[in-house]
Amino acid sequence: MRTLFACIILVFASACTDFSSSRLLPAQGYRYLELLIHDTFESQGGWRVYDGAGIFLGARNGSFLIDILGRQYVWTQSDSLFADVVLEADLKQTSSYDHNAFGLACRLDPANTGRGYYFLISGDGYASIRWSNGRSLEQVVPARPSAHIKRDGAQNRLRAVCIGEYLALWVNDQFVAEARDRRAASGAVGLVGFMNYEGRRLTLTIDDLKLWRAALDDRAP
Repeated sequence: MRTLFACIILVFASACTDFSSSRLLPAQGYRYLELLIHDTFESQGGWRVYDGAGIFLGARNGSFLIDILGRQYVWTQSDSLFADVVLEADLKQTSSYDHNAFGLACRLDPANTGRGYYFLISGDGYASIRWSNGRSLEQVVPARPSAHIKRDGAQNRLRAVCIGEYLALWVNDQFVAEARDRRAASGAVGLVGFMNYEGRRLTLTIDDLKLWRAALDDRAP
């Protein structure tokens, strides 16, 4: 499992626009097709694992565990490649330090460079969609606070929509952000964790992951 040591400080910077408005509605609908993966992480399955240098990535006690110490970001990705999908999973931060980021990824480079789309929340209640070129992160949707994100170690269900050029993030069944971007059309799906500060730890469990093939639809999802 290759990891990237982050040269990005403050993945989630302060922002004045809030994702929490009740008027925030998606501009694009989509529909689920067949279920491709349902993983409860009773075994390592098709995910890449790693243990060493302040990083653990792997299935443990019926969850996938991401545990990182220090200023770096890491990911694990599936062996299979996908194009138009919806990815959902339950994520729970069990460490105490909230200045971090974690979430789901789609269209990751099969060469495991980290290049792809990242759908992120933070322990202090921010959400964002990002693009990684394998070395640094770029904003697709800037980080903004969202009241839909549960804090203080609560579980959050994230949904990443990657269909054609359309990208969207849902948190706890509530729409949070969307964008259009054409830098990648297919790739692996993944689980990601970021820590911005030396000496700080992020410990994260991921459960009940589901992946569907999906298509755009004029109706709201």
